[in-house]
Amino acid sequence: MSSFKSIAALLLMLVLAGCAHTSSNQPYFEPPPLPPGKALVYLMRTQVLQGSFYDSVFSIDDSAVVGLNNKTYSWVQVSSGLYKVSAGPRPHPRNVFLNLPVEPGKEYFIEYTQEYAAEMIRVRDPKEGKAMVKGYFYIPAK
Repeated sequence: MSSFKSIAALLLMLVLAGCAHTSSNQPYFEPPPLPPGKALVYLMRTQVLQGSFYDSVFSIDDSAVVGLNNKTYSWVQVSSGLYKVSAGPRPHPRNVFLNLPVEPGKEYFIEYTQEYAAEMIRVRDPKEGKAMVKGYFYIPAK
């Protein structure tokens, strides 16, 4: 009987850990001015249905940057170059990704979303992206 209680407690802890995610009530704000030679990359997660209680972990060049949940965003400053930007429930080689060529002084808006049952990551037009993040909540990158 005690092993049954132990298994039940373990399962409850796993379920609760899976439901935990980062939350924020900090609305959009303008980031600080860019240093010379840098670009600003916004990372955004729209409202998703599948896995909505899990954070979507954004990675740049396979290094986790931030975990976002529904209608949240973050930003990072990067140097010019070509970057692999990916997102998924955890860092994993099979996450959806895109290759992002970055030029200094520009802003890029990367959106993780789902359409039907498919996960997608895409670059949004700067005007659309800026309008989107203004309705989202901020979560700082690591």
